[in-house]
Amino acid sequence: MVNRHIRTDRVVVCILILIIVSIFPADFTKRFIDRHSDGYNTDNAVVIRFNGSIYDDTASSNIVDPDIDDGQAGFTEINVESSQLVSGTLVMVNNDTPYVSLEMTAVVDLLNYRNDYYTLINETDSVILNAEAADALNMMMKDYYDSTGLTNFLVYGTTNTYTGNDSYCPQYFPESATANTIDLAVNVGDSVMSYDGCDNEKWIIENCHKYGYILRFPAGKTEKTATGFYPWHLRYVGKVHAAVMNELNYCFEEYLDFLKNYTFDHPLSYNLKGNMYCIYSVRYEGEITSVPVPLSGNYTISGNNTDSFIVTSVKF
Repeated sequence: MVNRHIRTDRVVVCILILIIVSIFPADFTKRFIDRHSDGYNTDNAVVIRFNGSIYDDTASSNIVDPDIDDGQAGFTEINVESSQLVSGTLVMVNNDTPYVSLEMTAVVDLLNYRNDYYTLINETDSVILNAEAADALNMMMKDYYDSTGLTNFLVYGTTNTYTGNDSYCPQYFPESATANTIDLAVNVGDSVMSYDGCDNEKWIIENCHKYGYILRFPAGKTEKTATGFYPWHLRYVGKVHAAVMNELNYCFEEYLDFLKNYTFDHPLSYNLKGNMYCIYSVRYEGEITSVPVPLSGNYTISGNNTDSFIVTSVKF
């Protein structure tokens, strides 16, 4: 029988090699899954959540990894002034976060701009609204008529509102100054009544996200909004943002907090009707903030009125 002496140093080396060999494929697999599979698929969209926990392996063919799609070569950096922090459709305005209007938004007067599928509180005073929001409002009211046969909605207020105690919209919200909100009432015969979000008129609540509007103060979100349920107050945020909020059942406060998780290096990617959107936040840095944007020019920048700029780009 031959005696074999096993050298301790050789054993240690062999064990280390085995550990390294076993760790590498496991780490590679984890990185691959984290990079390509962290998302979920729905009938209308794919949302990539780089730090999320929801995964549906049927979604992988629809996911675009922003780290390898065009890369940094398709982007440049622009300087954004601090004043832009209060500009855009995603500015947060409430009693704790005031709004300073810089008249940066292109607006129209609904008195001359509305279509025939809704009315105004009166036909003499100006009713000012963001031009993009006004186009969306006209389209939404046209489709509401096509669906219900009704033209009974009345825009009770936008920037200059009739809202407040003892009105058909019994609450005033400071964000009306942004020109991104509409307050609705309902015509009933020769009288006006408050909009409660019920009956045929519920169509607006169920479909407004398709036109870029959100129910600003939905039911069940009082803890986040510090405000009750107000079905008559809609806020325009743009189609892709409204779609994501509807998908995730987020109120505006939740959504803005959610977006802080997504940066230029790890953007939120969203497929809306065949268009891939990338959304990311850039932290406000002071008088001038360097913001990466696509060279294509297919992007918008909105401040959130607190601490970030939100870039929304689309690749057609």
